[in-house]
Amino acid sequence: MLKKKLILQIFLSLVAFAMFTGIAAVLLPSGWIDDEILATIFITGAYSLAGIVIIAAAPKHGQLKWTLRICAASLTLSMLIFLILLWFDSSIGYEYDDYFWKPAFIALILGTTAAHRLMIIPLTVPLLWFRIIKRTALIAAAITAFIMITGIINEDFWFWEELIINLLAISTIITAGSSIATGAIALFAPKPGDDEPSSFDTSIPINLTCPRCQSTTQAQSNKDARCQTCNLKIRIQIQEPRCTCGYLLYQLNANTCPECGKKTPISEQWTNQ
Repeated sequence: MLKKKLILQIFLSLVAFAMFTGIAAVLLPSGWIDDEILATIFITGAYSLAGIVIIAAAPKHGQLKWTLRICAASLTLSMLIFLILLWFDSSIGYEYDDYFWKPAFIALILGTTAAHRLMIIPLTVPLLWFRIIKRTALIAAAITAFIMITGIINEDFWFWEELIINLLAISTIITAGSSIATGAIALFAPKPGDDEPSSFDTSIPINLTCPRCQSTTQAQSNKDARCQTCNLKIRIQIQEPRCTCGYLLYQLNANTCPECGKKTPISEQWTNQ
């Protein structure tokens, strides 16, 4: 958590520095800030902003850790190569440009594709058509990246110019559309159980012992409360067992959900004890 917080602070500092430098470049007389410095700040700020988005979207508990590593390594590599080209392009020479531009763009494409995967995979909605759209977004993004990287590595690949450009355009449009649809559905679709009434009022008074001062106190379930003695913040969460489709499993003795047919975990099965 501390490592993630430190990285986030670094990225925010770089973005803020890029903003203030850009404002200074607008207000100060022309020529006071070199173009190379402005371009360096712009590139660093853009990649830092991307880093903030990636950190925010990265799954917790170590999920997709290799995707996160590939994303971070690829974007860092592309940023460094772009900065090298910015400052040393004249020294590198025209005949060696491809040895830098090609790896930079390939790394950028790989990093962007990995970032897309980081944002799409954690989104879950228990609907079949959502899973189809989500998988379409991931496959289309991979196809788009493959076409672009193949074209960068093998220039003869563009011999079939019209066909390749059409395929690239179609895959890009499908990637964009299905990705937007996936995010919109995950954000606005009703959560499982939202339209199902509970078998009891989920906000009820509960008597408990405060873990800090050991005094008896009362809290309302599913609402924030405080200990009347030491002011410790307390929240008691009550949630009835439900299937992933939202069906209420109260007093259900079967091993499968009667709504969708999924197997009911033992921990969610009703026991009258």
